[in-house]
Amino acid sequence: MPDIQSIRTLHQRGYSERQIAKLLKLNRATVHRYIEMAVVPTQVRMEIQEPRPAVKFKDEWKKTVRDLLQAEAEKQVRRKQRLTARKVHEVLVAKHSADISEVTVRRYVAEIRAERAKKAFVPLEFAPGEMAEVDFGHAEIIIGGVRKLWPFFAIRLMASGVRFVMVFPDEKLESLLAGIVHGLSFIGGVPHRLMFDNPSTIVLLRGGQRLQSPEFKALCAHYGFEADFANPRSGNEKGAVESEVGWAQRNPFSGVREAASLQELNAQLAAECLQDAQRTRRGDSLSVQELWDLELGHLGTLPHEPFPACRNRFVRVDKTLLCTYDGARYSVPVEHVRRAMLLRAFWDHIEILDQNGTTVAVHDRLPSGGSSLSLLHYLPVLKHKPRAVRDAAVISRGEPAIAQYRDAFLAARPDAYRELVAILQLSQQSGVAKLAQALATAGLCHAYDIESVRALLQMEEDVTRPLPLSASNLQRYPETPVPQVASAVYEALLEAAASREGD
Repeated sequence: MPDIQSIRTLHQRGYSERQIAKLLKLNRATVHRYIEMAVVPTQVRMEIQEPRPAVKFKDEWKKTVRDLLQAEAEKQVRRKQRLTARKVHEVLVAKHSADISEVTVRRYVAEIRAERAKKAFVPLEFAPGEMAEVDFGHAEIIIGGVRKLWPFFAIRLMASGVRFVMVFPDEKLESLLAGIVHGLSFIGGVPHRLMFDNPSTIVLLRGGQRLQSPEFKALCAHYGFEADFANPRSGNEKGAVESEVGWAQRNPFSGVREAASLQELNAQLAAECLQDAQRTRRGDSLSVQELWDLELGHLGTLPHEPFPACRNRFVRVDKTLLCTYDGARYSVPVEHVRRAMLLRAFWDHIEILDQNGTTVAVHDRLPSGGSSLSLLHYLPVLKHKPRAVRDAAVISRGEPAIAQYRDAFLAARPDAYRELVAILQLSQQSGVAKLAQALATAGLCHAYDIESVRALLQMEEDVTRPLPLSASNLQRYPETPVPQVASAVYEALLEAAASREGD
């Protein structure tokens, strides 16, 4: 994967295939294949080992460290004679028998010294197309009647100052990847570098090294940009996007904003970001929009296909046709029972693929503890086990109209399980939503037989699909007699109208 990222990054910088092959010591055919690749594949791992939990730094240890450093500051010790983190660690072990690593002590000593240091900053200036900064913020929003603290993604081009904001339900890897994909699409090109914080979703800090997730590395390779990471707890290193988060909290999210759905809110935010580009920054003679237009010529071109912003995981289907991801369960067709499947988790939906790469099921993304069951997946099982229809969870948790009709049907005809399953199988042609409408009408009419439901579905189809004008279709409707009016009646009416105009 690092070779793919290097190849596509150099290609975005204008290097030819021959130059890239010579520089990276690769075959030109390999270079050409990776450049022409529509979507960079993600290296899928069965599991990622979680980082070791941090050791708790006790308060008494903290006091000892602060006292040591305070005494050192009062004595005005020369820089090269200051206490080292190793010496502080030795004091903690000797005085408190502290079970703590030297690395942890080193980080805490660095934090204290950074607090006491005078903060000064260097003004920065970026070339067009050079860098964009990325971060997440939080704002209190009412969406769909639910008021809570929602995370939002923010990206800002450093040279022109154009900004993009998008709200997500969480800060998981899928949301971050989707934010980058939508952000680059909004910007209209790819900067050479993207500056990030150190989110645990895409990078793990181990022994001073950053281990990037395979999905994030594939994203970098797909768009051909370099990922830079700020030092931990160093917000000043990406101050522009930190300011962008504050701007979003004070402007589009000021007060408590309300929207019917995430899609509606994000569409409004994109329009407001375009409107904001009409402003002129202090010290600039051109507007942000004009600077943006100039910067577009320095950005890398977007790939033909957007990156699939998802997390890939192998899952196994159990005997109830369910596979589990992130604490939620999703159903698949019956022919895939007890098989291994590839699950692609996007921020808003789930795709499940078979061994041939064919998508066999699509579900809305659910929170942990939720279940998404498709009636169409369980119809073959109900056909062979019709008595299970009485307590089937796929009906109880599905369309309320179908569950109500099932209960009323079995109350009226207690043993007619097979006919009830046959009625449910009509959804294979009409769809579950249309069947639910027909069953709601059938329940009101106390029509508990398959012929009545089939007739209701046919009536609905006749209403929504107009029949072609032909003699055979006209015969379906009775003739309506229309009385003939003599022409003398019309002549009398015309004469009366003319006489009124003359008066």
